[in-house]
Amino acid sequence: MFSRTSKSTRILLAFACVYLFWGSTYLAIHVAGEHLPVAVVAGSRSLISATLIAVITLARGKSLRVPKAEAWKLILVGLLFMSGNSMLLTWGEKLVPTGFASLVVSTMPIMVALMEMVLRGGDRMNLRGWTGTVLGTAGIFLLVWPALHHPHAVSGYSRPLLGVFVLLGAAFCFAIGSVLSRRFAFKADTFLATGWQVGAAAIFNWTLAFVTGGLRHSQWSWHGVLAIVYLAVFGTLFGLVAFTYLLQNVAVTKVATYAFVNPAIAVLLGVLLLGERLAAAEILGMVVIVAAVAMVIYSRVDRGKREIVGSAGAAVE
Repeated sequence: MFSRTSKSTRILLAFACVYLFWGSTYLAIHVAGEHLPVAVVAGSRSLISATLIAVITLARGKSLRVPKAEAWKLILVGLLFMSGNSMLLTWGEKLVPTGFASLVVSTMPIMVALMEMVLRGGDRMNLRGWTGTVLGTAGIFLLVWPALHHPHAVSGYSRPLLGVFVLLGAAFCFAIGSVLSRRFAFKADTFLATGWQVGAAAIFNWTLAFVTGGLRHSQWSWHGVLAIVYLAVFGTLFGLVAFTYLLQNVAVTKVATYAFVNPAIAVLLGVLLLGERLAAAEILGMVVIVAAVAMVIYSRVDRGKREIVGSAGAAVE
């Protein structure tokens, strides 16, 4: 059906998928986290995604094997993306509102830029990049400013500062995974490589769920199950396919807009569907962070696709 549509229509649909599906994952994570333990949410999402990718790969007549030298690298990156990042993000959304969480996590490109700057063979930041980094730090400070004076100021949540540190940890895991993914330069098919990453995370996440007793404390409900299915199918699978298509067919400057459009969508959905509210200082922080991320991304726009947005396999929010 999609092959009959014009290229411009397919590009428009791909942008809609990336913006809406990835922007709405914060809402889905919040819903799933209300009903299920962190490790169970992450494990269920990863298991469904990995299974779907394996079935689709086999249906296309392709092997599930990857080069032996790449297997452990894929597993490591997968644990950073879909275990470290995913579980910390789910935990963080139990501590702060979804829109707030998306803004903290959106600082990830700034972390990537700083890591690349200090690593051998990495890129030095120009003035625009440094300006964006300073602005991003100021934006985070503005976000937490109300919580510094009133512990319950962030929409009634009791531990917003802990939430900020947890979410920065989630962004840090994703940033390390992005940097490693770029430097590993995987030769395996992007779709299959993502399957290996998500599959490795599924095994780890479910093991953790068993060890910590997460399954015994799970309260399964239709809302929680549907949220997990949405994350696996739309957040990971459809979002990844759309993102990969855009990287292949659209200027990277346009593709990179997802990094600061998605938080805006997450904030909007939180306000409309969950009744979340941002204080004046938090709204100012949102504007500053989005501007900072845009500055850092576009300061690196001539460095190549992988260095701006991570490899396609990394984009599994």
